[in-house]
Amino acid sequence: MSDASIADRPILAVSGIGKRFGGFVALESIDLSIAPGERLGLIGPNGSGKSTLVNCLCGTLRNETGRVVFDGHPLDGLIAHERTRLGLARSFQLPKPFHSLNLTDNIRVPLLYTVNARRGRHLSAGDVDARCQELLQEVGLADKARRLPRDLTQVEMRKLELARAVATEPRLLFADEAMAGLSPSEIEEILAVLFRLNQQGITIVLIEHIMRAVMSFSTRIAVLVAGQKIADGAPQEVMRNPEVERAYLGE
Repeated sequence: MSDASIADRPILAVSGIGKRFGGFVALESIDLSIAPGERLGLIGPNGSGKSTLVNCLCGTLRNETGRVVFDGHPLDGLIAHERTRLGLARSFQLPKPFHSLNLTDNIRVPLLYTVNARRGRHLSAGDVDARCQELLQEVGLADKARRLPRDLTQVEMRKLELARAVATEPRLLFADEAMAGLSPSEIEEILAVLFRLNQQGITIVLIEHIMRAVMSFSTRIAVLVAGQKIADGAPQEVMRNPEVERAYLGE
C-alpha cells in the first residue's frame, strides 16, 4: 500500500454495526468513518445508542452484525484490552480511578500495562516516572501527584480520567461526557485539555450533551436517534437539519 493511500485511510471505519438486547434494537446498521486527527462530536438524546455504539467499538460489548476496522486492522473478536493495546482508548462518564493509589500510580498502571505490551520492551523506572509526571502536567495535576483521588474536585477527577486514558498512548480517544455536571469555566478547562491532545495527534470522538462544548470542539457531528444515525456532517449544517431539531434539540 502506498504512503498516499495509507494517509487517506480512515483511522476507524464502521460498517453496518447492529446490536440487540433481546427484542430491543439498540443499534441498527450504523456506518461511520473517522479520519486521522479529526474531532468528531457524537450526540443524541438519552437512550439513542451512543454508549452502546462506543461499547461495541471499544470491545466492552459485542455487536451482532457489522464490521469495525481500526487503522487497517479488523477488530472482530478482539476484546477491550486488545483494542486498547492497538491504540483505541476511552474515558468514562463516571471516572473509575484506583481509589487506593495516588495520582502518579493511577497513571503508572495503564502506562505499564499497555505501552510495555505494545512496544515489546519494558520502560525503565525513570522513563515511567517521567511520563507519569508529564501526563499529570498535561492536565494540570502535577502538583497533586502524591494525592489520592478522594482529594480531587469533580473537574480534577475528569482530568485524571483523561490522563489515565492518554497513558495508553491512543491514536483514537473516545471522551464520554467528560464535562457532565461541570461549571462553564470547568467545561473550558476540559475543552482546553482535549484541544491540546488533538493537537498532539490524537483523534478524538466527543460524546456529549452540552451543545456549546460540542459546537466549539467538533469539526464534524454525527447524530444518533433510536439506534440509527440520522445525520453526519459539518456542525452548523447538522444543527439546521429539521430531523435533528425535532428528534434532539426539540426535546
